[in-house]
Order: sequence, then structure tokens, then C-alpha cells
Amino acid sequence: MAVPLFRNSVGSCCPLGCKVDIILKNTLNMKQISLHVYQSIDGCPAPSDKHFDAAVDASSCVLIDEETYLRIYMNHLGWPITAKETLVVTNGGIDLTENERVKFIQGDAVAERVRFVRGNVVTELRRIKENGDGMVVAYGEEIGALLLDNGLADEITVTTVPVLIGGGEKALECGLNDGRAWIVRSNKVLVDGKMRTVYGKV
Repeated sequence: MAVPLFRNSVGSCCPLGCKVDIILKNTLNMKQISLHVYQSIDGCPAPSDKHFDAAVDASSCVLIDEETYLRIYMNHLGWPITAKETLVVTNGGIDLTENERVKFIQGDAVAERVRFVRGNVVTELRRIKENGDGMVVAYGEEIGALLLDNGLADEITVTTVPVLIGGGEKALECGLNDGRAWIVRSNKVLVDGKMRTVYGKV
């Protein structure tokens, strides 16, 4: 059985203590941003699973934060996503020699591409959101906080794992409240006993 790409390989801890995965998907002429959160019964962060990996496989691009990128890179001794472009939001902590790195893997008809996004990140994410072509899957706690604090998330998918973890860290936190209401769009029990609830912004 294949091990999910992000399971137990990412545990980035931003100051907000979020554990989030995010998907940007195409809807009409704009991308809809769907934030994925994995939590335990008591609301603590839990690892993502094969359901999120399937979303990564179906996407055309991946969006993550700097800390998540470094953790996955070190865990796999290289960047494991080679079939599509990865956008990494960075505050300059990574020593970059160029803004875009393209690595072709010999023997595979696949290119690994990583592009680092700096500067006015919110403006760039709004531009991506307004571009209606393709789907972007995003993952990372800092990305999740950034999306929520700037009103960029249209949907939140919360997957609850039937375990108790304990501790004060919470799976989903944000610094600001934009005052908008959320409604339950769907609620489903998965075959592995997890509960997946999708919330939509009104």
C-alpha cells in the first residue's frame, strides 16, 4: 500500500498553531479557495491522508509555505512532487540564487519545478485566484492563516480523525475575523472512520 505523500511528513508549526491543507479549484471564471484542515476529536492537528494526496495528484500546481517546503524537502531528501509546478511562499528565509528553479530528472519524462513567491504575497494570491485556468492545491499552516486573515478562503474542508491527542495546539486558528458567516455544505463519514465536513462562505 502506498504511503500518502504528506502523511507524517509535514508537521510545520506556525505561530498560530494551524494544521491546514488548502485547495484552490476552478469555479466559473475564478478559482475557489478551499482550505483543508485535519484535526483530532479534541481539535488538535492531525496528519493529512490519501484523500488530500488524491487532490494533489489531480491538480496542476501546488501552493505551500516556506516551512512546509523545507520539512517535506528534508524528509524526502529532495522535493517529491515532480509532475507539476510548486509555488512556495517565502519571507526570504530560504537562500535563493534565483526566483525559479527548474530541475529535469534524468530518465523520467517529468520536470520538477519550484518557484518561490516573495514580496506582496496577498496580491499574488489574488491574481492567482482571478486566473480561471487550472487548479492549485495548497498545503501549509502559514498559508492557511494567510488565506483566512485576508478573506481569500471560500470553503473550509475539515477532516476529523477519531483519536484524542491532547495539548493546547489547535488545528485551525486565524488572527482576524472578517465577520462573514459559514454554512455546512456537506458532511460525510469516510471508510476509515474519519468525518469530512465542508463549510462554505455565505
